[in-house]
Amino acid sequence: MNSLEHSRQISRVFSRPVLERIARSGEASDVARELMSLGVTCKRDGAAVGDLFEASLAVMESSYRCEYVYKAAIANRIVFGRHSPRTSSLAIELAVGNSIVDAAVFNGTSTAYEIKTEFDSHRRLTTQTQDYLRAFDRVYVVTHPVLAERYESLVDPRIGILCLTGKGSLTELRPAIGDPLRVEPAAVFRMLRRQEFMDIVHAHFGPQPTLPNGLLHEHYRELFEMLSGDEAHEGLVGAMRARTTDGESVSFIQALPKSLRALAYATPLSRPQRRRVLDALASHA
Repeated sequence: MNSLEHSRQISRVFSRPVLERIARSGEASDVARELMSLGVTCKRDGAAVGDLFEASLAVMESSYRCEYVYKAAIANRIVFGRHSPRTSSLAIELAVGNSIVDAAVFNGTSTAYEIKTEFDSHRRLTTQTQDYLRAFDRVYVVTHPVLAERYESLVDPRIGILCLTGKGSLTELRPAIGDPLRVEPAAVFRMLRRQEFMDIVHAHFGPQPTLPNGLLHEHYRELFEMLSGDEAHEGLVGAMRARTTDGESVSFIQALPKSLRALAYATPLSRPQRRRVLDALASHA
């Protein structure tokens, strides 16, 4: 097995089904055995399962910089580095228009990150980034340094370019041009949960009549689309921040190995499931 295929097999543990299985069972011994069979080892004695995940991400960072490596860098370098998980929220694979943005950070504003690794095609990039410009203040393409200039020439000049360096840091080649006024309320509305768009409408238009489910969505959509771009954007940022910046969510994500933060943001778990995940990761490998 060559190095690339070996690393691809390791990368499969960083998936929602794997984390959900651990959350249901409270067991990660099968994952630990799989990683050790692939040659993943920890330097210290008495290593825990969580240490194997850390060592696995290190292997991927050096020999297979897949999409998850980029997502982990955004979680660790931006949410936990530049900002704080108590004030900034990270959404993974968020539906926006006809696209799905790889990662989006919501703090005082909104920033979309479209990841293009050296294994990806640029085929849909133009339509993807146009969708994101309708919903986010700032939009970035995050890519390999070798590809950065190519993407800089391909995308709208309002799109920023970030490079994931060999040392794992994110370097800005071109800044994104932000403008919440260009945000389209219709695009934002489709990103929100029902209670979220109801709360935003109530804040701007006051209490609304009780309506059957069949009429409620259309009623609130019509009112929401009367908002200005920056009002809709402000509502989006507030709603998205509220999803993961509560104390319980922050405590859980902080307690995880750094390698699993991005996956945790992508995987909704109940309180008992979170406890089982932490216990499983702390068990002896």
